Amino acid sequence: MANPENTAEHLHPGGAAPRREERTQRPSEGAEAGLSATTGLDDDALKLSHGQKVKRGQLKAVQQGRYGTGPAPYGYRRGTPGEKPLIVDDREAEVVRMVFREYLRTRSTGKVIQYLHSKNIFTRKGNKWSRQAIAIILSNRTYRGRVSYGEVETQGQHEPIIEPALFYKANALRERKRRRRRGRPDDSA
Repeated sequence: MANPENTAEHLHPGGAAPRREERTQRPSEGAEAGLSATTGLDDDALKLSHGQKVKRGQLKAVQQGRYGTGPAPYGYRRGTPGEKPLIVDDREAEVVRMVFREYLRTRSTGKVIQYLHSKNIFTRKGNKWSRQAIAIILSNRTYRGRVSYGEVETQGQHEPIIEPALFYKANALRERKRRRRRGRPDDSA
């Protein structure tokens, strides 16, 4: 027998079924509380899609300073329960520092790759480095101790590998090079 508290008559006197937008809510409207402001029902009754629940969980993790889903970035490993979410891998972290230093010294991702290969330093999976992999490292805010999801960025619970000044200096260089490639004048004089 159906629970009378979950019937349309209980939700709306007269037995009229509620409109869909009255039964559900957008994930951003009270999602952290897990309850709908219009019905007082929990996630199961709201029928949030799996994707909406995942997005809400990722946003909540970032708001708490925890790194999101997926593998740990190069230079870190995932922490075990009771540890910080990301733990610095000393060997890989030194490679990340090399990437930043060499990029600022040579001003070229290709030359960074040549340098790493000359030192027999390869990716976590033992592959050769690519320009894209170097660009991802240079732009990843996790290395300066931050976590982000979409437009939300907060201080992470993990230890930074790169000082913010070094991170900003490398990314300012990347931006200047990008502007030059696109034919825009360089703002720095």
